[in-house]
Amino acid sequence: MTHPFVKMFTTALKESTPMDNLVLKEAERLKAKGYRPEEIHAVLLKLHKGRIDDEEREVLQEAVEEFESYL
Repeated sequence: MTHPFVKMFTTALKESTPMDNLVLKEAERLKAKGYRPEEIHAVLLKLHKGRIDDEEREVLQEAVEEFESYL
């Protein structure tokens, strides 16, 4: 079973651009709701490692790097 955040981040990724990172915004929203940064970061990292498309990787890389500061 996949983590519930995967679907949220995948949906946000489809709408994201390098200039408007909706994945990062979704991750920040989840953090504000009280979810652990470690949990969010782990899901972001897993998604990042599984991507081939350069633009998607760039969007996810920004989110991963941002959440590393919370660890």
